[in-house]
Amino acid sequence: MTIEDSFRSAAGQELIGRVADTFSVDEQSARSAVHALSEELAARIQRAMLSRGGVADVVSLVTAPGASRALSNPDSLSSPDMTANGDQILDVLVGNKHVSRKIAARAASRSGIDAATVQKMLPIVATLLIGELQRQSAPAIAKVASRIPAFSGAGGSPLPMPGDTFPPAGRDDYSTPDDRPPIGAPARPAGVPGSPIDGGSPLPIPGDNIPGVGRRNRYPGPAPEPEDNPYSRLPDIVRRGGEQVPGPDGGSLENVIRSILGNLLGSNSGVVGTMIKLFLIRWIASIVRRVLSQVLVRR
Repeated sequence: MTIEDSFRSAAGQELIGRVADTFSVDEQSARSAVHALSEELAARIQRAMLSRGGVADVVSLVTAPGASRALSNPDSLSSPDMTANGDQILDVLVGNKHVSRKIAARAASRSGIDAATVQKMLPIVATLLIGELQRQSAPAIAKVASRIPAFSGAGGSPLPMPGDTFPPAGRDDYSTPDDRPPIGAPARPAGVPGSPIDGGSPLPIPGDNIPGVGRRNRYPGPAPEPEDNPYSRLPDIVRRGGEQVPGPDGGSLENVIRSILGNLLGSNSGVVGTMIKLFLIRWIASIVRRVLSQVLVRR
C-alpha cells in the first residue's frame, strides 16, 4: 500500500476528518489540501533521496522514536508538540519557510482553503506522512538492518528482532544464578553447598559479545525505554556508505532503503528515473498549468 492509498483508506479518511475538525474546514476541502500537501512532501522526500546524505536524513526521520504516534492519537493534532515535530521534519525536507509558503500556496489553490490555514496544516501533514512511512517501512527496515555487517560482530546487533525475549530487570541473561544448576544438569542434593563464587569471565576473544556493549546492557528490562532508538546508528551508516545488504534482493544499503521508501511513495524508478519525474515532468506540468490558467483568464 502506498502513502496515497493509506490516505484514501477508511482509516485515512477518518484521519482527514480529524484534520478538518482541527482547522474548522469542510472535509472535502481538507481532503484536497492533505492530498496536495502530501504530494508536495513526497516529492521533497524523493528529491532528498537522490543523494546518499539525503537518504540518511530521511532514514533519521522515519526511524525516530514515536514518529507514528500521531496516527494512533489523532486528538493531539492541534497540540504544540505536534506542530513543533512537523516543523523539524520540514526543516529537513524543505529547508526554509520561503519554500514552505510556496508549497502551502499551491495546495491552497487546489483546495480552496486560504493559504494561511494551509500553512498551519503543513507541519501536521508532514508529521502524519512521516508517521505513515514509519509504520509501513518498519518491518522492511528492521530486516535490512539485521542483515548488514555494521550491526553485527563484537557487541552484537542493537536491533530488537522479532521473537526477542528480554530478561527481567536485574537479571543477567548470559549467566546462571548460584542457587540454580545449569539447564540440563542434575539437581543439586539438599545441603550440598553451591559452587564457589565466580571469579569472572575470561578476556573476550574476537567474536565474543563484550559486556557493556551488547544487547543485554542496552535492554536491561522487558523493553527499551520509550525514547530509546535502536536505529540511532543507521543514518550515520548510510551516510558513510560502503555497506552492502547480502542476498538476491540486496545491494548497497542506500539503494535498498531508497527502494523501500520509493515503493511506499509510489515511485521506485531509481535515481535517474526520479530525476526525470521530479524535474522534467513537473517542469512540463507547471508550464501546462500556466498556459491553461492564462487561457481561462482571457476567456
